[in-house]
Amino acid sequence: MVLKPLKIKISNNSRRYDFSGLILVSHQPEFLPWLGYISKASMGDVFFILDTVQFQKEEVTNRNKIRIKNEQGWQWLTIPVEDAKSKIMNLSEVRISKSEDWQKKHLQSLKFSYRKAPYFKQIFDEIENIYHSSLDEKLIDFVIKFILYSFDKFKIDIPIYRTSELQKKGYDVSGSKSDMILNLCKIIDAKLFVFGQHGKEYIEKEKFYEKNIEFTFQDFKHPKYNQIHGKFLPQMSCIDLLFNYGDQACDVLYSENII
Repeated sequence: MVLKPLKIKISNNSRRYDFSGLILVSHQPEFLPWLGYISKASMGDVFFILDTVQFQKEEVTNRNKIRIKNEQGWQWLTIPVEDAKSKIMNLSEVRISKSEDWQKKHLQSLKFSYRKAPYFKQIFDEIENIYHSSLDEKLIDFVIKFILYSFDKFKIDIPIYRTSELQKKGYDVSGSKSDMILNLCKIIDAKLFVFGQHGKEYIEKEKFYEKNIEFTFQDFKHPKYNQIHGKFLPQMSCIDLLFNYGDQACDVLYSENII
């Protein structure tokens, strides 16, 4: 049976890419996503979370950076996972390890690092609630909570789908690189796909031309803003900006004050 494309409305986000047809943005899940991840999502009409691909160790799927006061200026917050070091796993199958009190450690690190930030109490309380809901979960479930939280804080209101859920419904999410992307575009009848900044390294343009699907590449300019702990460091988790600017963080993300 051939499934009909999902019905998607064109986003009214002012950051949406200037294009007349439906726009798909897709990316692997990212814990405490950085600002480039959020900015990329704002360019489209729908966001697909790629959780049907292989889990990669030492990537941002289960860790990200926060600003701290030391010589390096930052540290990783890492979610421990079960069996990830011993076997190849699909992202949707990875479970959070029960061997460590990692939630408490994360919250202590955030409190130590950001307790003097202007919007500490507001943001910390919101984040703490998410951490306290993380027991007995798969990694993807917990990470998506933070993706949804960050999209809400940065005013991104578009449909979000997990590719594993789409696959269960019968949609084709198979393939690799360009072939997979083209299959994903079919699911909503997207006419344009937004690649990340490294998309030029692997895109097979001829395949897109054959399917009459256009593409563009994100050109993210990182904003520079006031951080606690001194000299500005880019590519921190989005919560760094939230702790420092609160409800004004969205305006800062899309400001002209870039590095």
